[in-house]
Amino acid sequence: MMAICQIAHNRNQTPEQADQIFAHLRTTGPVPPDGARLVVAGPADPGYRVITVWDSNEARERFVEGRLAQAYEVNGLSMDDLERTVFEVRSLVAGDLVGTPQSA
Repeated sequence: MMAICQIAHNRNQTPEQADQIFAHLRTTGPVPPDGARLVVAGPADPGYRVITVWDSNEARERFVEGRLAQAYEVNGLSMDDLERTVFEVRSLVAGDLVGTPQSA
């Protein structure tokens, strides 16, 4: 099984809508979701971008179909607005994330 990275970009999503989606996801299961190794999210210009690394494509699909689609629907957003890039992870290198600056 190979790790998978997904870059999801929604040009129409605001940071406030992203917060609503994350709040909903916290009520429906673990965060990070089962099978997710890394979640990085933040504003894009325009919209919002989320980068995730998954144990497998199956784990990613289970989350998207089982929880993310519902979170979008509950918050009046459409999954059709998501631009997704998915690729096999060959290398993942991270520094000390504990010392990462926190937003004000």
